[in-house]
Amino acid sequence: MKNIPLTQTEYATIRCEGVPEIKINNFSEIMAKITDCTVRLAGEKYNVSPKPIYLTVYKKDIQADLTLIDLPGITRNPINGQSKTIYKDIVDLIEIYIKPQTAIVLHVIPSSVDFTTSESIQLAKKNDPHCERQLIAVSKIDKFDKDIGEKLQGIGPGSMVLKLGCVAVLNRTQEEIDQNIPFDEMRRREQQFFRSKKAFENIPERYLGSGQLVKRLALIQQERIRSTLPSIIDELKKEIKSKKSELKQMPPPVTSEMDCWVLYTDLIKKYREIINARVHGVYDNEMQLKIEESIFATTDLSRTVNLTQLSNDRFDERIAFQLYNRQKECREKLHNSFTHFFSSGYQKLVLKLLEENAGVALPNFPSFSIIERLYRAEQSKFRKPCEDLIESYVEYSKAVLIKILNEVFAEETSYKDQIIHKLTDIILRAIDESEERCHNDITKMLEIEQRVFTLNHYYMDTVNKIKKKYQEYNDSVKLNGNTKVSPKFCINDFVIDVSGLSNEHQAALDAQIAMSAYCRVVEKRIVDQVSQLCYHWFITRCALVLDSKLSSAFTSAILFEWMREPFDQQQKRENLKKSIDAMERALAMGQNA
Repeated sequence: MKNIPLTQTEYATIRCEGVPEIKINNFSEIMAKITDCTVRLAGEKYNVSPKPIYLTVYKKDIQADLTLIDLPGITRNPINGQSKTIYKDIVDLIEIYIKPQTAIVLHVIPSSVDFTTSESIQLAKKNDPHCERQLIAVSKIDKFDKDIGEKLQGIGPGSMVLKLGCVAVLNRTQEEIDQNIPFDEMRRREQQFFRSKKAFENIPERYLGSGQLVKRLALIQQERIRSTLPSIIDELKKEIKSKKSELKQMPPPVTSEMDCWVLYTDLIKKYREIINARVHGVYDNEMQLKIEESIFATTDLSRTVNLTQLSNDRFDERIAFQLYNRQKECREKLHNSFTHFFSSGYQKLVLKLLEENAGVALPNFPSFSIIERLYRAEQSKFRKPCEDLIESYVEYSKAVLIKILNEVFAEETSYKDQIIHKLTDIILRAIDESEERCHNDITKMLEIEQRVFTLNHYYMDTVNKIKKKYQEYNDSVKLNGNTKVSPKFCINDFVIDVSGLSNEHQAALDAQIAMSAYCRVVEKRIVDQVSQLCYHWFITRCALVLDSKLSSAFTSAILFEWMREPFDQQQKRENLKKSIDAMERALAMGQNA
């Protein structure tokens, strides 16, 4: 209820969820409007709803502005189709409003009732055990019982000692309601009632009449505002900050094709920049910190764990790091696919081929055809590691590029799902095209590798090193009768065991050495080439140029149709602005109070 100047016309306003604010010039229509709002919120079955109805009455010459919350009366037994849980629903609703320490609980209890047994009193005492923020409006005072004067003052049986006290009020009879007796006249009749009854003649004035009740409520409201103002101001500041943060986090408003195109190109630019950074090993602070924490958390017993083991997520956004790991896996697979060339079993195979070659070449001398036959057996193993690398690139590219795309488009945007779906299709098609072209190039590369050929000095260097080491081992055995030199030694990056070799099969030994050295050359050549081809097709020709495909995928008109801000989002934005404005005005008033 709010006071207005005498020159203005009295009126009321009412609103609730789903009903915009309505101005009521005739106060007799208020009850009908309240009923309409109640039915809208709680249905026609006399149920309750936690959603409030806001009624503001603007009247002339009222004692004080007051804000009251009228809660439903407690109903124990459902009637007329009410919910079976109506009692619990009402009690839960009441407790929500009376729990805050700033709430003042005004009980309306008939004068003839024992105040201590009132259910509303019992509910309030759970949250206010010392009865410091409760008062009673004693209704139906015309039906008072004996010792009403003491009862109002908190003395005797059936009374309550409340810090805020009790005030007796005279209710309108049904006849007075039907006659629409004005409130001023009712107040006069109320005063006449208390003067005419001997039971009230010695009771202090502050306990009697609706005027005293309004005065006391206004005084309580002023004192509460004064005592809680600092905390209210702090809460207002927090709420303003929260609302501004929420407004800031909302996606930019899109009201024209130009706005739409600018926003879309900015998003695609951001997408390109993130991919470019990740490809070149530039990671954000959180990602870098996570890696460093993993390293520092490694205990003494596990310090040998390499960096690739520190991340269990093979699909995070560290593109350069993850691709390097996959290339190393390819190298490992290819390395492990080769036969153990210095095993006794392989020596027997070579000797068998030499025997079959008798009559074609000089005895005990491997012809080039034998080397080719041995190499063909190894060559068939090259494709699987290469295809595995392509598959790994495809899987990772799809996962990480779509993941980054989802991060770029804010969650709050209504258009996110639709645009993400369209852009995802474009990205997946681009990756599939790169996969096909990469497959074709790697197939050509493997066809080229069918020829046994190299100019790489690594081949002859390796052959000579193996022969030298074998000679040292063999000389040691001849001179000493036992081995002074270990039969196992490392040539460049692989280990050789020559204990099973024999000079009696020099041709087989030469073939074994040639195969081992040449396959190492091929391994290095293939690993480098397949890594370069995968990087070329999936990164250089795909990930790093995706932005151009995404930018030209749609017209501004189509984008505007998708990205135009929906009405509910516009309303949310406007409501946030209004809330911020209202709270800032309230804050200014509070600070100047």
